[in-house]
Amino acid sequence: MVTARMTELDRLHRTIPVKRYRSLLAHWLAGWFTRPAPAMRDEPVSLGAGQVAVTFGGHATSLVRYPQLTIAIDPMLGSWIGGARRAVEPGLTADDLAETGLVLISHRHADHLHLPTLAKLPKSATIVVPTGAASWVSRLGFARTVELTPGADLELRGVQVIATAMSHGEGELAAGLAYVMRGDGPSVFACGDSGYFAGFAEIGARYAPDVSLLPIGGFLPGSFRRRHMSPLDALYAFEDLRSRLLVPIHHGAFALSYERLGEPIRWLTELATARGLREHVLVMAPGQTERFVAPTHEVWVDIASAPVTTPLQQ
Repeated sequence: MVTARMTELDRLHRTIPVKRYRSLLAHWLAGWFTRPAPAMRDEPVSLGAGQVAVTFGGHATSLVRYPQLTIAIDPMLGSWIGGARRAVEPGLTADDLAETGLVLISHRHADHLHLPTLAKLPKSATIVVPTGAASWVSRLGFARTVELTPGADLELRGVQVIATAMSHGEGELAAGLAYVMRGDGPSVFACGDSGYFAGFAEIGARYAPDVSLLPIGGFLPGSFRRRHMSPLDALYAFEDLRSRLLVPIHHGAFALSYERLGEPIRWLTELATARGLREHVLVMAPGQTERFVAPTHEVWVDIASAPVTTPLQQ
């Protein structure tokens, strides 16, 4: 089943309808003299029982808040990744991260494990990293550093965090984790980086997370799809996960591949609309916060059929 879907995706990607940069270096050089666009930051929202709030921080950074615990995922507030300057300011500040009780790191690439940002987080927090990464963060002085492997979990203040596999390459820095978060409110799945792979169906069968944060950028040239998902890949992963809502991440901030920065969102919106899934895709601007409530009944989104709506976003 999954092999057939991967073959189908490869066929559908033979022609990718997105605008490309002719030269990344030329784009980077132009960006050195352009200030990042401002982020429109929402005010924090209050949470009641059965609710969770998600703030998109830009690139792969997200803040997930349950009433009893604030979770920072791949926090990165820096302005540069190598020669690429940030195009839009981060949607979060160090002050926004001051209540963080748990930090989740997907892998060791610098746009996900960003030591200068981690140094600004409260030292009372617990930080979770993939196997082998503890030595990278141990000197930062967090109260507890935990290495997890796929299938392992921890519980903190009534929120269970389950580590799952991702497929981002075999290198030491690329190997890492995605996470399922389950507390008093909708469950959230966060994948910082991954190509499309069979693991999404396994996660969906076991956990069916309500909200999935999925990366959609970094897919050109086509060989990059072994490590990053396109918007079409992400929609297939979303279906495999049996989620109710897709929140796209890993786009619009840093030009690290040849698709133009605005193209992943444009193509995702076009694809979701054509497949009758637009109400199941929530495009968030950096700094935007949305509150979600516990759903009322089960739904499994199928990209080949009309969607079933349930109360979730508030």
